[in-house]
Amino acid sequence: MKSYIKLICILILSGCAENSKNSNLELDNFIKPKYSFKESSFSCKLVSGQTLNSVERFIPQFVDSYVKMGRGTEELYFLFPVTDDKTDIQSFNLLLQHDEVDAVDSFNLTLAALSFDDIAICNSAKIVRNSLRLTSNKINKFPVVSEVLQCNYKDGFNYATIKLVLEQFSDALVKNNSPVDIIYSEGEGPYNSFQWTNIFLSLESRKDFVNLWQTLDISKEIQELLIEQSTCQSAKVYRQYKVL
Repeated sequence: MKSYIKLICILILSGCAENSKNSNLELDNFIKPKYSFKESSFSCKLVSGQTLNSVERFIPQFVDSYVKMGRGTEELYFLFPVTDDKTDIQSFNLLLQHDEVDAVDSFNLTLAALSFDDIAICNSAKIVRNSLRLTSNKINKFPVVSEVLQCNYKDGFNYATIKLVLEQFSDALVKNNSPVDIIYSEGEGPYNSFQWTNIFLSLESRKDFVNLWQTLDISKEIQELLIEQSTCQSAKVYRQYKVL
């Protein structure tokens, strides 16, 4: 008799868990991110014999040609990896923030017309993401330090379930005047993964933010909620320069 009661309890709990997952999935049909721009990124590496000086000389030519094509509302950034507080100057990422889909075609055409592949080789497979800012104050002083995390939602979780946590996090940042700009992004396709980008004024500013955040009472609660719903790879840090 006790065995039957135990089995019934297990089935009830399983049903509750399944209903909870279904509710989360149904919630995702109604609560969607309000994206404000797109991001397309390319991984590049300098051609042997080329230096950053070559890239610096190329930038004014690119900006002039790109604007003449009738573009100019987009933003272009160069991101150089930082390892052990040192900047890698052989490889870098190109990050284009844009609203229109055809901006990427114009971008590629301009690079090709100016023979950018003589300076650096970039992967042809672009990564397109839909993005929104979690913070209200955009940092416009460059260069900045960009910290990027690639994350996956755990089974049964999605943007709809994590939205409240993000709002709590954003409110805590505003309340404590935290000097950080945060961007949430999702790829075009299955929405089981997302990218989290923290932007700081400097490496020192990043360190100060981490130290401050760890002293706040709400930090542990928010961290536990984020860990409950998602898993993230180790962060990658870049020095980010704006050229357009």
